[in-house]
Amino acid sequence: MNNPLTIPGVKPYWTDPTGQTVLYHGDCLELVELIPETARKDLGVVTDPPYGIDFTQRTTGAKIVGDDKAFDPQPFLALDVPTILWGASEYHGALPNGSWLVWIKRAVECTKKKTYSDAELAWKSNGNGVHAIRHISDGCIREGEEHGIVRYHPSQKPVAVMKWCIEKIGDAPLIFDPFTGSGTTGVAAVRLGRKFIGIEIEEKYCEIAAQRISEECKQIRMDFEKR
Repeated sequence: MNNPLTIPGVKPYWTDPTGQTVLYHGDCLELVELIPETARKDLGVVTDPPYGIDFTQRTTGAKIVGDDKAFDPQPFLALDVPTILWGASEYHGALPNGSWLVWIKRAVECTKKKTYSDAELAWKSNGNGVHAIRHISDGCIREGEEHGIVRYHPSQKPVAVMKWCIEKIGDAPLIFDPFTGSGTTGVAAVRLGRKFIGIEIEEKYCEIAAQRISEECKQIRMDFEKR
């Protein structure tokens, strides 16, 4: 079976044996321009891009704009496909009209002096209104994943939240995460029976993502065989 998406001239870092999931190691700002027009019609973008002063171009592949290091969403908006971008409140001025997703992640209002947020916002290109999910991830108080919670990446989202995003984006058969990180979006896509392509600039996270998604694919196959 062919890979769900082949980027011409670029060797995948990892591919699931079924050909339904592919990871690439590289700079998404370079690779996104190589995606064939014929493949874009199936894409739905669900990603948590780097933004703000805590990120650097060297470690994330983010495009740095101006003194505030704001994330530039334009290369991904140019795909003209259903898109969900997390952290969008930090660069909302660069986004067209759309709807908003809210992840409520704290059990109670944060009263600490540090700049911890009680919730995170994502922009969605299609639909309208504001939609919310409550999934607690507040220090030691965390709603569990089936196989336990391990924090692989500093901005890692719960699988349940990313599953919710994929369901909200519609029926796009191929989920694309250009900032794959530890692979949570890929795990969510596999659980929902969607094809997935991810790009990650740091090889250590490519390895983590490949392992997590591979384990999820194996679990899905085992569950299917038990039926």
